[in-house]
Amino acid sequence: MKTTESLLTIAALALSMVLPSTAQAEGGVRHLFNINTVTDELKEIVPGQLFMRFWHGRDISVGVFRMVRNEQGHFPGKINRHGEEVAICTEGRLQMEIEGKTYFFGEGEVMIIPPQMPHTGTCLSDACTLVSWFTPDRTDEWGAEGNDDPELKFLDKSAE
Repeated sequence: MKTTESLLTIAALALSMVLPSTAQAEGGVRHLFNINTVTDELKEIVPGQLFMRFWHGRDISVGVFRMVRNEQGHFPGKINRHGEEVAICTEGRLQMEIEGKTYFFGEGEVMIIPPQMPHTGTCLSDACTLVSWFTPDRTDEWGAEGNDDPELKFLDKSAE
């Protein structure tokens, strides 16, 4: 057992010397998050209702969204259109309206939404968490990584 641990430690040290760090690897391999703990790292976007964090690659954006029901229900959403999206639900259950058809999407399920297809989602549980990958990247809407006030086209700001 100790031999295996020692070999793994040596391999990890060797890789750290060969692979560039995240800061040095512009456009390279990056460790983004642990799916089991990422909800602890999300930023509050709509007070008490929507939490999010996002990352950009060269041609793709990744977003983690957590929606929480409060006394007003869930945050106000509206029909959204963007590039292709692949989403996995890691918590809760959603009802998705996609181009006029209703789909139900629950924990552990993955969905692909084709590009520019109008859609909206409603969380059916007290909380829902989605991890979504988008192409092309969403820098034009979300801004640079770390932006605390991304423009989110799926928010119905007229309801505020």
